[in-house]
Amino acid sequence: MARAKTERFRALVAEGRIPPRPGVHRIIHAALAAGWAVAVASTSAEESVRAVLATAVGPGTAARIPVFAGDVVPAKKPDPAIYQLTADRLGLDPADTLVIEDSRNGLLAARGAGLACLVTVNGYTRDEDFREAALVVSELGDPGRPPIQVLANRSRARPGDHLTLDDLRACLEERR
Repeated sequence: MARAKTERFRALVAEGRIPPRPGVHRIIHAALAAGWAVAVASTSAEESVRAVLATAVGPGTAARIPVFAGDVVPAKKPDPAIYQLTADRLGLDPADTLVIEDSRNGLLAARGAGLACLVTVNGYTRDEDFREAALVVSELGDPGRPPIQVLANRSRARPGDHLTLDDLRACLEERR
């Protein structure tokens, strides 16, 4: 059953019926170009995560991004284990690590691992409680799209129409 669900999801992604979220391609490419460590940490099926990543940033870029997914940890979010594993394996300094999430469970997992978190809501999570987030926005945004909505800001970020690497960096400053 789970295998069939994963295959169906991958087909929907491949058909373009589940498009990448606005700003993901731009932010990931900018972060990589700036020398930032970029990784994906998800307790969803690894095949699904890799399919979404390849669609969002292209197969070549996706191949350069470490993915920690599936059952690599014993518990799903809000348990912080997936973020602890990712930070440990990549040798990340928690003070310089920002997680981008879209749900309260993801936010709680990031914060439980001692990491700052920016939340981009979706239709299912828009009304969840994100009080622990540094910044909560409607999306990362892209030039030429409608301006993003800032739903909460507890950081030094000063977003314009779309988020920039400076905004992401400023999300870490609320912790210092």
